[in-house]
Amino acid sequence: MTQSRNTVKTPINKRFNFSEITVAEEKYMQTLTELLKSKRKGDWKEVAQKLKISAQCAERAYYRVYQKNHFKVVKALKDVIKKRNELIQVND
Repeated sequence: MTQSRNTVKTPINKRFNFSEITVAEEKYMQTLTELLKSKRKGDWKEVAQKLKISAQCAERAYYRVYQKNHFKVVKALKDVIKKRNELIQVND
């Protein structure tokens, strides 16, 4: 008799396709997770418009660290978040 494993309750630790080895890489992963925490609805569309790619492509490139557009997407997302925060501060 084969024994089956219950995979439904197995937590998924990371969504990123990246295995950190050094301290710098761990810090980079923390930066990516912090950006995700400050991201809001519609940010992927803004990033996609800046880079002239689809929103799904932008989101996937963000999670796939070794993809060619990853660093462009990260930079564009930082710019979108920074611009939004500046607008919020001006209106306050």
